[in-house]
Amino acid sequence: MPAPPLLLHSLTEFRDLILSCLEAAEVRVVLEIGSESGAFTSELLSFVARREGELWCVEPYPTLELEELGASEQRFHLIADRSPQALEGVEPCDAYIVDGDHNYWTVSRELDHAFRNREIARAPLVVLHDVSWPCGRRDQYYAPDALPPGAVHPHSWDLGSRPGEKTAGRGGLRGSGAFAVALEEGGERNGVRTAVEDFVGGREDLRFVHVPSVFGVGFVYSRSASYAQALAALLDPLDGNPLLERLERNRVDLYAKVMELLDAASDAGLRQGRLIAEYDRSLTAAEQEAAALRLELAKMRESGKAP
Repeated sequence: MPAPPLLLHSLTEFRDLILSCLEAAEVRVVLEIGSESGAFTSELLSFVARREGELWCVEPYPTLELEELGASEQRFHLIADRSPQALEGVEPCDAYIVDGDHNYWTVSRELDHAFRNREIARAPLVVLHDVSWPCGRRDQYYAPDALPPGAVHPHSWDLGSRPGEKTAGRGGLRGSGAFAVALEEGGERNGVRTAVEDFVGGREDLRFVHVPSVFGVGFVYSRSASYAQALAALLDPLDGNPLLERLERNRVDLYAKVMELLDAASDAGLRQGRLIAEYDRSLTAAEQEAAALRLELAKMRESGKAP
């Protein structure tokens, strides 16, 4: 059995809560943006199958398992393209699970698509991951070149986010080439939570609930929806819960410390490696010099000039 990850980061950790909310909202058709390893995708597929519904999945780089699922399951529809453009050909869904590219521009347009031309009472339920640190107030980009220039903040592929520090720096939570992070945290049009709050702020009929755990999960739904009261019963105890906030802060602080220690050990290993390499070079040079001297001495002995 594989060891659990050092840092919990998946929407799968919220499976019970999310599926309960989907059940309360009587959801049949779900659109998932970003599938990770496909673990939660499988759970969503089981859910819609029980309700004789459908699951759409937008994933620009699907795994082989997802592709096989798309070929074998009639209820599963895979779109191997980037959001938000991949959403344009999809009919309105009952619920959206948003866990793709964690930046303001992308999330804003995903929300706009979900709620566009929808009656208030028939508005969907939208679940969004990464509304807390580190992406809540700091953009993250998997493919910044695919976004409009004005949508991308100055960013780095090498620096990382560190709890309590607004400016990205060496170490911290980083993509190591898999994704880039905005150099600065906060400010306008920066981060997933900022995108959600700006969108909901312009719509009095919508409510945003923030569960501050495992990088934060958000729920957006219409206050006038038939299922609003049932969702409130599930979510109100968790909305901005101060205990969850403290536990999450402690969790990321501990992880940041672990990363710091790992980086220090790696640096020490590199320094040790460089010292060993330098020693090897010096030893090789000394051996070569000794060999040359032995050869010269042998020649001198042959000529009778050796001491």
